[in-house]
Amino acid sequence: MNGMSKISLQDLIDEKAILTRKLGLLNLMITAYSEEHKVLVYDSPSQFGTVNPEIQEVPYDNFPYHKKWIEQLVFLLNQKDRFLSNQEFAEALLPYYREYNIDKLKRKVSVNISAAYINNVVGGLTKIKVTTLPKSTVWGYKKWLDPEGEVLEKHEPFGFSKSM
Repeated sequence: MNGMSKISLQDLIDEKAILTRKLGLLNLMITAYSEEHKVLVYDSPSQFGTVNPEIQEVPYDNFPYHKKWIEQLVFLLNQKDRFLSNQEFAEALLPYYREYNIDKLKRKVSVNISAAYINNVVGGLTKIKVTTLPKSTVWGYKKWLDPEGEVLEKHEPFGFSKSM
């Protein structure tokens, strides 16, 4: 047995136990993914097979949880039918992404919606500043603006007033 490592019966039994546990987790994941309203939450891929997954219920509605971030943001814009801030997007996403805190969600929103805006991924997507303060940008559609570029009343962001 030159250059070969020895494998004991115990090594094989231990490896079988690890693989059996992973197979059990895979079966659990397949079951969970087959039910649209459940998601599996792992902090990192390395957790797979080392701990039991946490299964969290997400709201059972038509939210496109398994689609791209920008598709989720467009869904929220259309659902709310008004301009939204990154904070409002993040708060609306929180029930679907309980593993994230609000700040991490705001960063995800900012990166994804800014990239979509810059690359003209979403037709008519626009941003407006509601105050002179930093981070006072809200997102919506050009069709929600009047000919002078003012926000139509029914699409105004939450807490918006013309005096801003």
